[in-house]
Amino acid sequence: MRYLTLCLLLLSACAGQAVSDAGAGRHSLTASSAHGVLAARDRAEKLANKYCARSAQQAVVESFEDQTLGGVLGDPTSSVVFTCGTPNTTALVR
Repeated sequence: MRYLTLCLLLLSACAGQAVSDAGAGRHSLTASSAHGVLAARDRAEKLANKYCARSAQQAVVESFEDQTLGGVLGDPTSSVVFTCGTPNTTALVR
């Protein structure tokens, strides 16, 4: 029973996306999707926004790095580098 509990705890820890510190206030994370690179990018951006929402901010994406492995090697992935900040809404106000 103890081993089952330990395994469940380890699996739940793997379920969350790890956000890495990229230095100078930047963060990075990697997401994958079986539906292609664009879906992986979308997922990465949503996870970045979820991370920044904890401090009432939004993700400001600096760059994406995509890998289209596919097939036997795995699903396509997208790594995003971002900062957390307030969105630039001045372009919308006219």
